[in-house]
Amino acid sequence: MHTPRTPWPLIAALYLTGLIAGMQFSKISLTLTGLATVYPGWPVAFAVSGVAVMGIAFGVMAGGITASIGPRRAILWALGASALVGAAEAFLPPFQVFMALRVVEGAGHLVLVVAVPTLMARLAGPKDRAMVMGLWATFFGVGFAVAALVMGDNLRAAYGGHAVFAAGMLAVLWVMLPQGVVVVRRPLPRLSDHVMIYTTPRLFAPGLGHGLYAMLFLALITFLPAALDALWLAPILPLAGIAGSFLAGVLARWIAPGTLVWVTFAAMAALFAVTMVAGPAAPYVLILTMGLSGIAAGAGFAAVPWLNEADDDRALSNGALAQLGNIGTFTGTPVLAAMGAGAYLPTAIVICIMAAGVTGLAYRAARS
Repeated sequence: MHTPRTPWPLIAALYLTGLIAGMQFSKISLTLTGLATVYPGWPVAFAVSGVAVMGIAFGVMAGGITASIGPRRAILWALGASALVGAAEAFLPPFQVFMALRVVEGAGHLVLVVAVPTLMARLAGPKDRAMVMGLWATFFGVGFAVAALVMGDNLRAAYGGHAVFAAGMLAVLWVMLPQGVVVVRRPLPRLSDHVMIYTTPRLFAPGLGHGLYAMLFLALITFLPAALDALWLAPILPLAGIAGSFLAGVLARWIAPGTLVWVTFAAMAALFAVTMVAGPAAPYVLILTMGLSGIAAGAGFAAVPWLNEADDDRALSNGALAQLGNIGTFTGTPVLAAMGAGAYLPTAIVICIMAAGVTGLAYRAARS
């Protein structure tokens, strides 16, 4: 089924499906105040991290499941589950039930973020593949921004609307995804797959860089606007990251994705050092730096099909990327919070230097 010509309408539909996955986080983050009113005395913040915990525990398993049943079936199943679970959440059941629904939704989220880029990479023409992966790398930020624009204070409407969106994309992709889109499949995943993936550089190298990027990005956009006394940066830094991710897809047409990753981390370390001494210009240097971080993210997604020709291997690599990305997201913010404002930029410099070194070695091993 793979042809040199990229089916852009189908790529667009798959990208919209990615926005559903991004909104599975943002719809809770943006409505925490309302949830606290509905569930007084309950730790509603865990409703956000429940999805991340699923990613940490089962990211590789999601890759194995996608490689086993194929991305078409995986995507349709995940959209159906997301629609049903989202509709149930809209009824605002008791908190214990709500959390259980979030766990189920986390499983659907994981399958989407593994299966959708695997299928997008397969469908894209060779010349367009890096650009398509750069586009995919923006799904989380764009999904968060769109949710912030369209979701109001009505929790039932917000959660129900997300469920309708998922159901609508299920119907669209049911029609658009041809039955002939198949992949070479492997048996259902086993725990031993973790050992196999994390001893195979071409499978784990993209996820290694993505985990380090995720550890930095969320924590820095959370703390640095206040630390630099520039709260106006809060909405701009994520947009800079989105622009960088899309730019990575363009750059990866001429520069190897693995090279883009480690060089970008090295450049970020230098710019974070400049930020420390830039005085009034520090916020503007930081915008450029966070834009570069988006290049590291987009290049990591582009590296999955660059390193792995087989579709089942791409699914496993995307599973490791999801797992390590969730570990980074989960750990970065509390680590920086514990270290204090004076350590934010020095810590970022150390992490970027380390990231440049380990990703450079990992990609070199993956290509050898």
